[in-house]
Amino acid sequence: MTQSNGHEVHFKPATEEALIDDIKEMASKIRQPLTVLEKVRDPDASFEQKSHTLMLESVDKITQAWVDELIALRDNSKVIEEMVKEQADKVKSEMTRLHLLGVQAMREAQRGHEVLQNLGNELDAMMTERAKSH
Repeated sequence: MTQSNGHEVHFKPATEEALIDDIKEMASKIRQPLTVLEKVRDPDASFEQKSHTLMLESVDKITQAWVDELIALRDNSKVIEEMVKEQADKVKSEMTRLHLLGVQAMREAQRGHEVLQNLGNELDAMMTERAKSH
């Protein structure tokens, strides 16, 4: 589990479908409804400083909400990126171990073949010697 900007993220899906469901759930949790601070009373009314200030503050709040979401998205992407790299490293390590085990198995098979060849030669020599002595 990762927590970033107040959003909890759980990554341990068993399938691709579970991962997609987790991402959808995470996205639904981070969406926040935006509220209008002030409605304009009369379109013909003069533009007051207070209205102007409130609109600027509304833009700042909306901007900050989007920036916060982008920061959370970036942080969650970094978590996923690290998980992908970690899994790739594990796979490469296992592939290397499997390769080394295969090389060892081939060497052992070759050694076994040589032992059997020598044993066969020894048995042939013993049979020939025995045949000569009888």
